[in-house]
Amino acid sequence: MSIPLNPLAFQGPTPIQSLAEAQAWIDQFPRPSQFNPHAWQTTKRLAMLVWKCHLENRPFHRTLNFLHPRFYEMIRTPAGISLLHESRLRRLSGTPC
Repeated sequence: MSIPLNPLAFQGPTPIQSLAEAQAWIDQFPRPSQFNPHAWQTTKRLAMLVWKCHLENRPFHRTLNFLHPRFYEMIRTPAGISLLHESRLRRLSGTPC
């Protein structure tokens, strides 16, 4: 399955223009207390893959099912625009992002 990029994420300038800046953005999110360190590192790697696709302007070719709400914050620009089409993301119902 491929999740297309969100065209709105390209309309305005974003302060994140490189993988290093994306990594710094992702690293600023604290690990939820219920996540063990390995699960959190895996979640952060997945968010980094989304950013890499965004920066390279190519679709994301993985599935995203029911991840922690903080993950969905990681794959937003600092202005709050999702990098991926939100209609294609599966989340737990009632889980705010």
